[in-house]
Amino acid sequence: MPAAQTLPYTQNFDALVAGSTAYPAGFQGWSAASTQNTGVYNTTLVGDKNLTANGTAAVNGGNIYNYNGKIGFLNTTSVDLTIGFAFSSLNNKAIKVEYDAMIIRNVFDGTTNNRLQELALQYRVGTTGAFVTVSSSSQVYSNSSTTQQTSAVTTPLDNKTTRIIVTLPSDCDNQAIVQIRWIARLKSGSTGSRQSFAIDNIDVRSDIVAPINGVGYPKTDTVLSDSFNFLNQLNETGKTYFVLLPSGSAEPTAAQIKLGLDANGTAALQSGILDVTDASQVYTKSFTGLTSNTSYSVYSVSEDTAGNIQATVNKIDVTTSNVVVPVLSTSSSTLDLGFSESNFDSDNFSYQIQGTNISTPVTVTATGKFTISKDGTTFGTSVSYPAVDFASGATPTVYVRFTPDAIGSFSGQITHDATGATTKTVTLTGVGIDPYQQGFNDANVLSNSGWTQYNVAGTANKWTSTTVARNINSGTGAVIMNGYSDSGASKDWLISPKLRLDNTAKFDKAILLSFYSRKFYAGTDLKLMVSTDYDGKSNPENATWTVIDGKFPTITGTYTQSQYIKLDSYKTSHTYLAWVYETTAGGANNAAEWSFDDFAITNATGYIDANPVLDFGDVNVNGVSGTEAFSLKAEGYGDITVTAPADFQLSLDGTSFQSTVVVSSADAATNKKIYARFVPSVKALTISGVLTVTGTALNKQIGSFTGSSIPKADTFDIVTYNLEFFGTDVKDKSNKEFGPIDDALQIENVAKVMNKLNADVYVVQEVSDEPALDALVQKISVNGKTFDKVISPSWSYSFNPADPNFPPQKLVVIYNTQTATVKNTKVMFKDLYDQLRAKTVTLNNYPSPDGDNGDFFSSGRLPYMVQIETNIGGVKKLLNLVDLHARANSGSDMNKYNMRKYDAQVLKDSLDRYYANSNLIILGDYNDDVSKSVISPNPSSYKMFVDDQTNYNALTLEISKAGAYSYLSSGGFLDHIMISNELNDQYIANSTAVYDPRNDINNYTNTTSDHGPVIARFELKASNLSTIDFETKNGYAVHAYPNPTTDVVNVVVKTNTDKKLKLKFYDVSGHLLGNPVDINATQDASTTAVPVSYLQTGIYFYTLTENNKVVYKGKIIKK
Repeated sequence: MPAAQTLPYTQNFDALVAGSTAYPAGFQGWSAASTQNTGVYNTTLVGDKNLTANGTAAVNGGNIYNYNGKIGFLNTTSVDLTIGFAFSSLNNKAIKVEYDAMIIRNVFDGTTNNRLQELALQYRVGTTGAFVTVSSSSQVYSNSSTTQQTSAVTTPLDNKTTRIIVTLPSDCDNQAIVQIRWIARLKSGSTGSRQSFAIDNIDVRSDIVAPINGVGYPKTDTVLSDSFNFLNQLNETGKTYFVLLPSGSAEPTAAQIKLGLDANGTAALQSGILDVTDASQVYTKSFTGLTSNTSYSVYSVSEDTAGNIQATVNKIDVTTSNVVVPVLSTSSSTLDLGFSESNFDSDNFSYQIQGTNISTPVTVTATGKFTISKDGTTFGTSVSYPAVDFASGATPTVYVRFTPDAIGSFSGQITHDATGATTKTVTLTGVGIDPYQQGFNDANVLSNSGWTQYNVAGTANKWTSTTVARNINSGTGAVIMNGYSDSGASKDWLISPKLRLDNTAKFDKAILLSFYSRKFYAGTDLKLMVSTDYDGKSNPENATWTVIDGKFPTITGTYTQSQYIKLDSYKTSHTYLAWVYETTAGGANNAAEWSFDDFAITNATGYIDANPVLDFGDVNVNGVSGTEAFSLKAEGYGDITVTAPADFQLSLDGTSFQSTVVVSSADAATNKKIYARFVPSVKALTISGVLTVTGTALNKQIGSFTGSSIPKADTFDIVTYNLEFFGTDVKDKSNKEFGPIDDALQIENVAKVMNKLNADVYVVQEVSDEPALDALVQKISVNGKTFDKVISPSWSYSFNPADPNFPPQKLVVIYNTQTATVKNTKVMFKDLYDQLRAKTVTLNNYPSPDGDNGDFFSSGRLPYMVQIETNIGGVKKLLNLVDLHARANSGSDMNKYNMRKYDAQVLKDSLDRYYANSNLIILGDYNDDVSKSVISPNPSSYKMFVDDQTNYNALTLEISKAGAYSYLSSGGFLDHIMISNELNDQYIANSTAVYDPRNDINNYTNTTSDHGPVIARFELKASNLSTIDFETKNGYAVHAYPNPTTDVVNVVVKTNTDKKLKLKFYDVSGHLLGNPVDINATQDASTTAVPVSYLQTGIYFYTLTENNKVVYKGKIIKK
């Protein structure tokens, strides 16, 4: 326990250098729980927590940090931290604790990272027992700023601190030891990381100082013939006691004032208390019912919450007026006239004038873009009210309008004047808006633009502004709604400003609505609604709303434009649009996240509503594809002529096809269905083009048609695909399941993707459940194809017992048995890795942060080499596939990057040495890009491969440079395909592509995988090295290649029956070279790679022996 410090105590941490791990005397970090904090402050203590040096906003681990001149803590889902301090209060009372509170690391955005915390002070007397929270609203700290701060800084968020003052209860008075601590609770939200708090400038002392009056206080104002005001302000919370006495009265004592008495113990004329709860505010007492032309004295004394009372009584003398003074007042001192379209009047606003002793007219004058009226109909800049309007306490009404002439904020005022009366002023504000365009870039857009949100159900969430990049279509902001963290139903309205669609000066043609929206996660869709009787202010549920087709996206994770939504049927001066989010419950698969951006209403002469993007697959030259269809709607252009790109045809009835069709204006206005097909006339990997539409004053290109006339049956097609914890039900320690939740749906969707790609081989990563894999293989074994698979026995920590809180991520190769045969499998570096774990060998300068060579290749997720023999149209070829799932990134952690780069270099060195002349395809989840690293600004972890263009070809390099990406959740390109130079002439140029399944599978990234598959296609050529010229003699088939060779010779052996053979090499003198190599020969060909780079140039012989009998011999030439 920390040693108790004496009072008074101050600490600014200036002496705590950033690299220090020693707490200042009296301080100690504690863990309050080994689980995440909740909505209730923890009161327990489970152990000490060390101080971690060099903390910054970039550090995301759960610890107590030295933030360079202040200390703080960052909670996570696995720890609830607190900073403690101990002091002795012997001979002290009313202990006051003051400190600066702040945020250092901030990821809170109110949406995807919506965990908001609250910091409070707790205390206990002694060193045991539960802590007690001091949690009144003025004594806790929370900051809901959405400014992101995650760089390596230690400055407070937004450069802002908040001074917190806490007075401890009397339990803490005169105690040998009191322990206090700073701790946080979860105020709201359930997703994302937490903020980190810090404290500084701590002051702990006995409160023995009385409150101090503000400068110029106490004072009086508004002195009339029968009343005046008494005002006071204090530097801290407390109470001001006062009495009103006749002038000349003796000064009462503080005790008498508190009792409302004069110096003789007689009740004062008037008395009371000003309860000062906010030191920044001025508090007022109005004394009324007084006698004119009479002098009075106000005596007052103030006391703080600790009982410290001012030693001196304050006195103010005042004399009421000797004449009746006219007095004007208004029911409002400020009026916000809200939002109005430029050059249009706002709604009428109003307030009342109160007048006392009015005998002359009251003149009311408005300035700026504001006008006033007595009847709400006739408006001008000045009106006059006769005195009679104020007779018998009447309060005439002033009507106010705002008419902006531009977009922006406006201000003005209304003055009220009468003879003898003090001028009374009402301050005016209003905002001129363009209600027909909104980019949502202002963080306060839902309060300063006329756009509003209305929450009907689900109090935890509502439409709000966001600056998170993925939720923005353009500019710097958008609005977002997500009901995930609400336990029950949600219903939230996003409502437009008032739209004057009947303004023919602006809308004399077609009125068209467009906007962008983005859906993420599974859940309900938005509804677009329109109303012509909503008042723009009240509960929208009380108005009449009509649902119209919002053309919302059907895929998730991508912004989509909804456009050409006609509003001609709603031409009024008070039309409102609303986007309504409604769910029956929060949680997964119920509450989607919806983002909304770039709203516009335009006046269009005409429009074409069609954007057909169709892929017709592969069709033989001069063949005909199946028929696809799309709809076209158009107005304002007369008859529409639609022309297909070359090698495609169109039809209006699905029977008669031609290159051009004409759609009548009548049919176009009612949504005409058009049929299309692909009729390739030439052989090409990709045949594509756009459609051309023409009409009166129209010539436009729309959509795109795509097809291929190189049939899949003639090519070898290979895919890499990360399946994101495929099939697992394993949950982490917080009970969150890894990967997609619905295993059956994940299997179904992956099968749908694979069947669409129609590849020969799928090299996949992150297979976590083998029964799920079996189900997948069955679902893609259709249309005459039969698939099988091989599974690597090595994955991260596969040498340990199964982890109940983390599933395996296995490497698998799935292949079509009609076009590929597995010849051999090998876990690369398996022997080396076992030796590294056993510490019998070490890697030179391996960049593991803890020096553990066992981190090599993601702690055992070793590359998986699978040798297959292809058979495409009778052409056979041996291919060596390397299935790679490289080490993942962790933010900007360079250790992960350096280890991955080291692993990649080892892989290249091995391939260069042992497979220099082999057909290699290296593919998988590289966890980095090949054009540049995703850890900016570093080069790619695979630069050594990319730069070696003599021996390797990174097929995904060019599409990466062009902007392609495979990690669909964030837009990174992580999944790649590289080949060795031996396959360059057999690769079909430009055939490498990322397939984005989000267009075909709803909510793909949440139900299926966060990656998209990458495909490459090959036209394989016959090669002497791909098959064996079988000998009939003795039932042996043997082939050595390449021959001549430079560094490695591959010896392929196949036998009629299983045999155990030994391979031996000799020089021309008959000397045995090296040790014999064991070969288990079977009816399937097996390949043994033998290094020969160490041999001198010349001729060498090799033999195969069975039971010491030579059964085969041959020779090789070493270049």
